[in-house]
Amino acid sequence: MQQELKNFAFSFSELDIKAEHVEEAMGYGRGQSPDPFPDMIAYAIAQCDQLCDIHGSLLVPDNFSLDKAGSFVIEGVTFNVGKKIARQLRNATGGALFICTAGAGIGEKSKALMAAGDLIEGYILDVIGSVTVEAAIDKIQDSFENELVNLGFKMANRYSPGYCGWALSEQKQFFALFPENHCGIKLSDSCLMDPIKSVSGVIGFGINVKKTAYECQMCELETCIYRKIRLAKAR
Repeated sequence: MQQELKNFAFSFSELDIKAEHVEEAMGYGRGQSPDPFPDMIAYAIAQCDQLCDIHGSLLVPDNFSLDKAGSFVIEGVTFNVGKKIARQLRNATGGALFICTAGAGIGEKSKALMAAGDLIEGYILDVIGSVTVEAAIDKIQDSFENELVNLGFKMANRYSPGYCGWALSEQKQFFALFPENHCGIKLSDSCLMDPIKSVSGVIGFGINVKKTAYECQMCELETCIYRKIRLAKAR
C-alpha cells in the first residue's frame, strides 16, 4: 500500500452510543444500573452532540517491519513495543498508526462539573468521553478493515502506547510522524494527550495475521475501564 493519511470526522449521533454502552463501561450490566443512573446517563448523552468534536486519522506508511524480539519500524522510526505486543503482531507485513479524539468539550465539561461538586454528573460525562473515542476508533478500524479485505489482507488487533509494556514516552516519536497538532491533539511534557479523551496506537495487517480476543490479563494497566469489563466477563 502507498503511504496515505486518511482523515475521519463523526458526529456523536453517528456513533450510535446508547445508555447500555455507558452502563457497561461504568461496570454495570447492560440495563442494570440502579436509580438515578439511567435518567442521568440519558441526560448526559443528550448533551454530547454539542460537547463532542470527533476526529481521527490513520497513517498508512510505505515502510513497515517487525522485529519479533519486541519492536517495529515505520518510516525508519523504531518503536520498542515489547515482546507481548510484538507477539500479537506476528506475521504482520504492514502497520497503520492511528490517532482519534472526542474533542476537548466533553472533558472540559466533565472537569467543570466535578470542580463544582457535581461528581456523579462529571463522572458520567467522563465515562461517555471514553466510550465515544473508543466507538470512533472502532468505526475507523472497521472502515480500514473493509478496505484491507478488498486488497486480500487481514487485520490484527490495535495496541496503544502505555499498554502491555509499550512505553508512553514513545508518543513523542509517534506524533512526530503526523502533522503538528493533527486532529487538534497535542502532547504534554509527560506524553499525555490533550484533549484527554483521545487515543493513539498501531494496527497491524497482513495476509497471515489474526485478530484475537484481547488478553487483558497480559496488560498491567489496572486503571483501564475496558480491562475491568473484560476481566469481569471472564470470571
